[in-house]
Amino acid sequence: MGLHADLREKLISDYAKLSPQMQKAARYILDHPNDVALRSMRALARAADVPPSTVTRLMTAIGVDTWQQFRDHYQNRLLDLPASYANRARETQNVLQDVDRDQHLLESIARTEIDNIDKAFGAELRGRTIDACAAIENARQVFVVGRGAAYPAAYQFAYAYRLFRDNVVLVDGRSGAFGDQLRGINRRDVMIAIGARPYIRDTVRAVDYARSQHCPVIAICDSDVAPIALDAMIKLIVSDKSQSFFQSFTAAVSLVQAIVALLVARGGQKALERIATAEEQLAAFDTYVEDPSPTRNS
Repeated sequence: MGLHADLREKLISDYAKLSPQMQKAARYILDHPNDVALRSMRALARAADVPPSTVTRLMTAIGVDTWQQFRDHYQNRLLDLPASYANRARETQNVLQDVDRDQHLLESIARTEIDNIDKAFGAELRGRTIDACAAIENARQVFVVGRGAAYPAAYQFAYAYRLFRDNVVLVDGRSGAFGDQLRGINRRDVMIAIGARPYIRDTVRAVDYARSQHCPVIAICDSDVAPIALDAMIKLIVSDKSQSFFQSFTAAVSLVQAIVALLVARGGQKALERIATAEEQLAAFDTYVEDPSPTRNS
């Protein structure tokens, strides 16, 4: 397990120095570690859409002598995973011929989304998520960026966070003010960047600018080597696997909701008072429709 972690960190740290083809192979290995354990080198190269020689060069670049040595590390990792993962994988592959196609697809989508969320709350990410909360608590301002399909997760965080703290900036580029919203960002702030492949240029540019101003970045994304994750202070890697043609942001939304919940729990009485004040303001503007359903007495 330790050796696998070392290899993974080596792939990440050396990623920028690799050739484009080797980067392609490294990205596939980082995103699909089980494939290394279960496939031949040629099959892995085919899946990564690179020649087998590229995988060989990549192993040499990170100091691994043979494919078997490389594969052994990943097979040992797979043996250490909970058995439930293997069971879920087997269930996903078992297509029952006598069930309705649409019913089966819905069940498959549900399993995939539940698995995405399960991984987001796994032991590996829990410590990083708590670290992210500490960084957010200590920041002067919190800049949140997530464009395209990632926008709901960014908005969800900003909206809920604003109910109990007033130092958040949602970088959404309204009225062409994308750059203006980043004005003054510096090392005392923190940026939360959310995205998945294909990465949106504005999000990458915002992260690049934050880095240039020495602002630490918390990346919530699909890969350790995503453009917004490289050099990030904290990487929260979530699965965007989907049965649809479109990637899933279910895990990203769940994770930002969890971060907000942790921040409120850690915020004590002050957070509760601010939420109460926010509710009073919403009531003053008659924001919500009154629920006409009778109150149950039980």
